[in-house]
Amino acid sequence: MSRKVKSSKVPPSNAGRQGDASQGQQEPRYSRIHRILVERIKEGEFPVGSLMPTEVDLAGEFNTSRFTVREALRNLTEQGYVERRQGVGTRVISVEPQSNFFQSFDSLEELFQIAVDTFYVLMNSEKITLDEKLAVLVGGQTGERWIRIDGVRWTEPGGQPLCYVQSYIPERFEKLVPEFDAPKGPFFAMLERESHEAIEEVQQEIRAMPMPNEFIRLMGLRPGDWSLQLMRRYLTASGVLIVSVNWHPAERMAYTMRIQRNRQPSE
Repeated sequence: MSRKVKSSKVPPSNAGRQGDASQGQQEPRYSRIHRILVERIKEGEFPVGSLMPTEVDLAGEFNTSRFTVREALRNLTEQGYVERRQGVGTRVISVEPQSNFFQSFDSLEELFQIAVDTFYVLMNSEKITLDEKLAVLVGGQTGERWIRIDGVRWTEPGGQPLCYVQSYIPERFEKLVPEFDAPKGPFFAMLERESHEAIEEVQQEIRAMPMPNEFIRLMGLRPGDWSLQLMRRYLTASGVLIVSVNWHPAERMAYTMRIQRNRQPSE
């Protein structure tokens, strides 16, 4: 059942901001919408665990475009007030801003959305020969030729670095390496589309590890800081399509999941 939203206009930029040093400046519309939604969350209109109105409903309420509403919701997500999940909606997860980056998903489609909502910068790529340790990591054979692609994923251009990404692909995909420079969506989707190999399974491993020294400066961290390492191995009927190793600053990353008990019918 959809929630009925009240009809309202975005108030003037100075409304409710007494003493703001920037009163004379025009506040962006998405920023005002974001501020109003934060107030509603804090006041309990949208309690923790509840779904917020849809983009369409909010666009209608504030008499603006879905793009503007989406930007306001993106800011709420980055600040840890809500999580957005494809096919579910925008769910409130906190009444206070959080410094962590949250990931929560049930499907490849939601992984796709994470890639769309962030910004990737390619650093370099190189051919490598798998040693015993790397072969175990990527699910290949010692001595095989693969390609490693390094980059950094950001919240947005000029925003905050989210993670350092090392992607490993079999050498047969060498001609697709330039596509990693300006990706439109996640790498696995591009490789799946170009190779015509459907992903059947994703294996994921999560580890707490010291952040490698070569990533420290790029991520704006201190020597000795720890990371939350997420490794995902994407498998098709032909074998491994891509392996992605994401190094997240530990203090900025929270990985959430929900586990529900299967209720057995009473005998």
